[in-house]
Amino acid sequence: MMKYRKPRLDELEVVARLNAESFADYPLCDEIRSGFKDRSSFIYFLTEVFQVYIGAYYNKSVIFVGEENNQIKSFAIVDRPDGKQIGLWDYFRAGALRLFRTVSIIKVFKFLNILNEGHKPSKDSKKGAWFLESLAVDYSCQGQRLGSRMLTDCIIPYIKKESQVGGLASFVTFTNSESNRNFYTKNGFTEFDYTTIESKGKTIGNWSFKMSVA
Repeated sequence: MMKYRKPRLDELEVVARLNAESFADYPLCDEIRSGFKDRSSFIYFLTEVFQVYIGAYYNKSVIFVGEENNQIKSFAIVDRPDGKQIGLWDYFRAGALRLFRTVSIIKVFKFLNILNEGHKPSKDSKKGAWFLESLAVDYSCQGQRLGSRMLTDCIIPYIKKESQVGGLASFVTFTNSESNRNFYTKNGFTEFDYTTIESKGKTIGNWSFKMSVA
C-alpha cells in the first residue's frame, strides 16, 4: 500500500536521483544534455542539481514522497498560494556552493535558466493558486499510475483540507512534454495556455493547466 509523507533530509539524495532519472529525457533538457559524454554523467549532474533544488524548497513548500514497501517511488513539490518565493540565498543554504565545486557553474545556471523559461507562461496564474512545481515517478515504475495516485490520493485531498471550507481552490501547473500533457488532462486539469520555447533551433511546447478544487 502506498503511503505519502514528507521526506527526511537524509533522503534527499535518493529523491534527487529519482527526479534526475525521471527528467533526464525531458524536452527542456535537450540542450544541456548534449554537453555530457554519456547518460550516466548527465544523471550524476542532474542528481547534484536536484538535491540543491529540492533542498531550497524543503522548508518553504509542501513536499511529498510516495512510499511502498519501504521504497520511495514518487515525489512532488507543491507551492502554497501564500508561499514565499525561492531566492538565491535558499539555493546557497541548500548547498549550491558545494555543488559548484563538483559541477560546472555555467551548466548549473544554464539548467536553472531553462527551468525558469518553462515557468514563465504560468507565472501570473501562480498568484493566489496552489502550484504543482514538480511531480516525478521512479523511472522503473512508470506506467503504473503512480503519478495519478499521488494527485488523487495525496495532493488534491491535501489542498482540500488546507483550503477554506466551502470555497474553491485554484490548482495550476505546466509541462513541456506531450505525454505529460495527456497525463494532466486525463487527471482533471484544463489546458489554458500554450506557448513555445526556442532552444538551439528547436521548438519546445509549453502547456499550462489549471483545475478548481472544491
